[in-house]
Amino acid sequence: MRAGRLFVVLAALALVLTGCGQSVTERYCSALQAHQGIFADDGTGLELITNLPELKVLAADAPDDVRADWQTFIGALQSLHDTIAAAHLHPREFVNGKAPAGTPASTEASIAAAANELSAPDVVDAANGIEQQAKDVCQFQIGL
Repeated sequence: MRAGRLFVVLAALALVLTGCGQSVTERYCSALQAHQGIFADDGTGLELITNLPELKVLAADAPDDVRADWQTFIGALQSLHDTIAAAHLHPREFVNGKAPAGTPASTEASIAAAANELSAPDVVDAANGIEQQAKDVCQFQIGL
């Protein structure tokens, strides 16, 4: 009888530790759906980088088949974030993708180059891979 109770306790603990029986993919899809609003962007990447911490959590929890895409996508966003931060600016200071008045031309050029990386073929392919996986596996579009 004692071994039976131990088994029940261990089984219950295993369910708790594995997210109540959900697979990695199920947890990831649930998280994507719950955080779908963080993917809204005006095409500049500025809204996405304000949500970078949440995106990093999603990327860390992504299934293996889409993890490399997340790394590429997050890397480009992080680069844009770091370039803006190095200029002592915040993404919210940009209007329609334009830097605040008085920003030196060289700083604007650096920020524009980092923003343009978001449309580089490897980053676009990664975003498309994340979107396609969400559509095929999770059964919804996230809007990347």
